[in-house]
Amino acid sequence: MKAKSVLAYCLGLTYALLSPTGLAQKIEPASTLQAEKMLIEALQRLNAYQLNEALDLATTLTKNYPDYHLAQMLKADLLSIRAGNFALLSQVAQHYPRTVSRLKSEAEVRWRHAHSDENLAYSVLDNAVLKVGKQPHVVIVNLEASRLYLYENREGQLHLLANYYISMGTGGAGKQREGDRKTPIGVYHITDWVPGERLADLYGFGALPLNYPNIWDQALGRTGHGIWLHGTPSDTFSRPPQSSQGCVVLNNQEMGSLVTRFNVSLATPVLIVEKQANMAYMEAEKLEVLSEINAWLAEQGQRFDWSKVSVYRYPSEEGLYYATFPASEQEDHLVHQYWRRNHDGGWQLVLQTKDPKFIKTRLS
Repeated sequence: MKAKSVLAYCLGLTYALLSPTGLAQKIEPASTLQAEKMLIEALQRLNAYQLNEALDLATTLTKNYPDYHLAQMLKADLLSIRAGNFALLSQVAQHYPRTVSRLKSEAEVRWRHAHSDENLAYSVLDNAVLKVGKQPHVVIVNLEASRLYLYENREGQLHLLANYYISMGTGGAGKQREGDRKTPIGVYHITDWVPGERLADLYGFGALPLNYPNIWDQALGRTGHGIWLHGTPSDTFSRPPQSSQGCVVLNNQEMGSLVTRFNVSLATPVLIVEKQANMAYMEAEKLEVLSEINAWLAEQGQRFDWSKVSVYRYPSEEGLYYATFPASEQEDHLVHQYWRRNHDGGWQLVLQTKDPKFIKTRLS
C-alpha cells in the first residue's frame, strides 16, 4: 500500500468506537499551535510507515487534548492497524459515515495548510486590502483554506499576528438566504462582544457578532442574520471544516486570544473570502481606484483625513471595491461606500451608507 493510501485508509476510522471520556480531568493545553504541529507530525510519521512513532505522538496528543476528536480518531486507527484489524476500520466507516467523512475532511484541510506556501497569508492580504486606515486590526477569513488571519496595523502596514484553523457553514460559502447554512462572503465589521457565560455551550468562549447582512447584501436581496465569530462547545477542541449554521467557528483558546490577548475591538473589519483573486487584475486597478476615491472625498468640500480611509477589494464581486472611513462630523460613525466601474470605463459610487442611518440605497 502506497504512503498516500495509508494515510487516506487510516482516516477511515475507529474514532467512533473510542470517543474521549473524562473531559473534566483534561490537561489545559499550552498552545493550540502545538496541538496542530503534533497532529501534522503524527500524520507525516504515518505517511512514512513509522507507525510506532505516529502512535506515540497521537497518544501524547490525546492525553494533552482529550477533547480533540480528530486526534482520538487517529490514535484509534493506529491501534487498529497495529493490531492488524483492518476490518474494524471498514466497519466503523460503514456504520458512522458522517463522522468519518467530517473528521477526514478536517485532517485533509489541516494537512493541506501545513504543506501550503508559507506566504499564503500575505498573498491573500495583498489580494484583499488596497489601503488600511487607523483601525488597530484587520481580520481575513479564507474559507477555501479554513483559516483565519489576524493582522495588526502598524502605521498603515499590516503584520500577521495569528493564523487559526476555522470551520464554516455546512452549506459552504456564499450565503444568500435565511436558513441556507452558508457562510457569507464579503466585508463586515465586528459589532459586539458576547461572553460565553451569556450563551449556550455551543458558542464556547464567546462570540463576536458581524453586521451581516450589510447594506450591499441587503441591496442584493440576501437575507439571514446572526453571523458570528465564536468558539466551540466545552467538550470539543475543534469542529470539522463545514459544520456550523453559517458562522465562523474557532477553537476556544484561539477565540479567547482574539479578545483577551490581542484585544480585537468593535468595528474591526472582517473580510471573508472564498478563494484567492486574480492578483494581476487587481494591481492594474489599485492606483486608479484609490485616486478616484481620494478625488471624490476632496470634492465634497469637507475636511477629511486620508490616513483614516480603508479600501478593500470586495470578495467574489468583480470590479467592486469597498471604502470605509469615520464620518467627519461624528468620529464614532462609519461611512461605507461601494465603488464599481461604469460601462464607459469611469468609476461610480453605487452605494453609500453611514452608520447607524442609511443615506443612499440604490444600485447601478
